[in-house]
Amino acid sequence: MLSSGLSAGGGTEGVQPALRATGSVPGVSHAIAGLQATTASLDGLRSPDRLPAAARLALIAQLEDDARNGIASVMIDTERLPAHGLAGWPRFADEACRVFGALLETYGALSDLDGLPAELRAEVDVRLAGAAAQRLRWELQSCGPEHPDLWRRVGAVWLRSEGAGAPALECLRTFAYFSAGLDQLPPAALEAVDSLIGLAVPYLALAPSAEAAGRYVFLPGAGVPPRRFVRGEQPSEGALALLTEGAYAILAGLSGQVSHGVVPAGLGGGGVDAAHLSVALQVLLRQWSDAPPARRYRRHLLTGQLRAVRGFEPVRALLAGQQDSDGGAWQMQDASRGGIGALVPQGDHASIGTGDLVGLRAQEGDAWHLGLVRRKRQTGSGPFVGVETISQSPELVSADDGRAASEVLLCDPLLKGEAVRILTAPGALSGAGALFINRQGSIHKLKPLEASASGSDFELRVYQVL
Repeated sequence: MLSSGLSAGGGTEGVQPALRATGSVPGVSHAIAGLQATTASLDGLRSPDRLPAAARLALIAQLEDDARNGIASVMIDTERLPAHGLAGWPRFADEACRVFGALLETYGALSDLDGLPAELRAEVDVRLAGAAAQRLRWELQSCGPEHPDLWRRVGAVWLRSEGAGAPALECLRTFAYFSAGLDQLPPAALEAVDSLIGLAVPYLALAPSAEAAGRYVFLPGAGVPPRRFVRGEQPSEGALALLTEGAYAILAGLSGQVSHGVVPAGLGGGGVDAAHLSVALQVLLRQWSDAPPARRYRRHLLTGQLRAVRGFEPVRALLAGQQDSDGGAWQMQDASRGGIGALVPQGDHASIGTGDLVGLRAQEGDAWHLGLVRRKRQTGSGPFVGVETISQSPELVSADDGRAASEVLLCDPLLKGEAVRILTAPGALSGAGALFINRQGSIHKLKPLEASASGSDFELRVYQVL
């Protein structure tokens, strides 16, 4: 009999851990090719044959194990995985999404067979729900399309298992991914959040929504995703509520250790470090707390076209007048004091990742704003990105840290005693000692502060004006 233990195979606002790409992860191209080959093999298993169900399950499970091992070999060091390119994160995430979609379908076809022995049925259900969980995880990370059959399969497994045993735990893992805010996390934090979810899954629960108010409501037989629970509403018959209180308590108990740089026992086996755990804990605790995440600023529905440029060097060249301002066209959906939400053309979304620096300008406007991509997800209207505004009036100025002068992007006004944020190319500034800014013929002396963040092609540093 096959083992039903499933390894995860992989799995904001505030300072993110460094995501600088320092080269390709060894073997990533090989891993991508392996995932493509596995997907092709799974597609070949769709054709009817005389293979017994147990033998078919063993073959599919072996292909799944191969895929998980290939993914794990890359996830060991995601900080070295290029943010873009043929061997970069988007391509890798897309292939992971496809292979788990194929696994979901082949396990689903096996599940549809009549007369499966009870023991074999239980093994198929574990594998089916596990594939659904990983498909959902990679949908959220790749901004891929929603699998049309995913929630029907999860609901069917939950009902067959009566909410108990290994199949139910894999269903709860799917709900954990759905509710964990994965679209807000950079690749470097995914192993950390996956370790935390693995620890928390046994403490999640689905209960009749008429008896308990949870964050999300799910109808197992409806074949549709969970939806946010509106307090005071009359739940539908048979609806289940996702309860996160137990999982929240477990994670909150770890936060003290992690805040002191300690990786709790059982969470460091995959090379997870305290900095990534801290980021993952912040997101999970915010998503699973009694008080749902609240917006700092009111969101207004607005439409209109935006011109968009991605990356530090293109933005720098644009503000220096060295580049045509005709960037890609995004369709604005909403705006607030803190940022904007926009639809991205289908052909462009693979080149945009969480944490990227972007320059945005209204089609009819002249001023460029700077922002960081904080979330990215697929919607019925296409790929959607949420951008946090970091400057509404950036300036290109000269900065000298005592080694050499370089061009940087000034995000805030230079006011004595106030903090200012400066965007620069990686390694351009030492970060230690005074910095001198030449702006409109005047020299300003700045003192570095500890706060900083970085992305694939930029550093964001904070200074105090002296």
